[in-house]
Parts: sequence; C-alpha cells; structure tokens
Amino acid sequence: MKTKENDFIVKEGLPFIVGGFASSLLLYRKSKLLFALSFGFGAFSTFFFRNPSRNTPVMKHAIMSPADGVVISKDDAYERYFFKKDVKRISIFMSLFNVHVNRSPLNGKVLDTVYNKGKYLPAYREKASMDNEQNAFLIEGRSGRRIVVVQIAGLIARRIVSYKQPGDKLKKGEIIGLIRFGSRLDVYIEEDIHEFVNLNEKVKAGESILGVFK
Repeated sequence: MKTKENDFIVKEGLPFIVGGFASSLLLYRKSKLLFALSFGFGAFSTFFFRNPSRNTPVMKHAIMSPADGVVISKDDAYERYFFKKDVKRISIFMSLFNVHVNRSPLNGKVLDTVYNKGKYLPAYREKASMDNEQNAFLIEGRSGRRIVVVQIAGLIARRIVSYKQPGDKLKKGEIIGLIRFGSRLDVYIEEDIHEFVNLNEKVKAGESILGVFK
C-alpha cells in the first residue's frame, strides 16, 4: 500500500485516523474526557498524515529538499554507508507539525539502500545521525552525480517507511517514503554545489532548492 501523488492522506496513516475517530464514537457516552482525547488524536492524525501537492521547479542541476522542516545544520560530515568519507551534509529537522512525506531530490535512480535498526534519540541531536533507526538511499542523478539521503527516526517516530528499492527510477519531487511522528533527514552531497539555503531556514519537500551542482 503506497501513497500516490494525488492521495490527500498518506495511506499508512489511515489506521491511526480511523482508530481515533472510531474510538471516540465508542467512548462518546462513557467518558467525555476519553471521547475528546480520542477525537483529538483522530483529528491530529488527519493533519499529520496530510499529503499536499507540490510544484517542483524545472531546474536541471538543482537538488531539491527531500523533506519539509527546518535546516538545522550545514557542514562537512562522514557519510558511513556509501561514500565513506567526509562530504557536504545538509540536515533537515521535521517537527510533529511538518508534512512527513519524503521526496526525491533528483531525477535519476536508486543505486542502493541500507536500513539500520537503532535508537530513538531526539532527531535534532547530532548523535541521532549515528545512533538512531535510519534508512539510507544512494541516488544517482542523470548526470552521473550521486547523493545520499538518510531518513532518521526521532524520539517519537518509530517507523520509517521506504517505497523505493535499488534499481527504481526517480523523478525529482517524487514520493520516496515517510517517517511517522517527528524525525530528520540528512542529505550528503559528494560534489561541490552552490548552496541556496541557510541555517534555520524553512524548506518544503519537492519545492525548496537546497543547492545547484557546480
């Protein structure tokens, strides 16, 4: 069951949404407090699992943001899964109130993926990039340039969802997965780029440009 571009709600969120509203109906006459809590959970789940449409700009060498959120770091860091060296890293923190659908930053294909079962530290902490549950994509653009996108679970998030496998072709801005309930994405870029984003800047998946290959 994969979420599609025209789906208003992420399909993986339906059990939470239906469960919350169904529980509120059952509890309506038993407890006003439990009714309110259940209804509130159903409403919040509908908000959290929203999947708004995105207009991806046509810019040949641009690297799009794969996530909604705030840029919390721009530095050089060791990429341990594929590059195995220090490269440019841009980290995006997704709060509970951000859209959690993740999108491809490039036109190209998935060369490889790695899943690492780990801890659930707060996603904004630096150690989360090393210790938390995560799923990494090695993506090759049509020009042959490669980047790594790492989905990282947070303190509340306990489920990383990936829709793509090695060999899958990607369109820039296409949905590649999601993370439930608060998380982070790290983007590792092997080659030099002209950066388009600043620290603490808000970005949108599939719409905001992180940078352009030189």
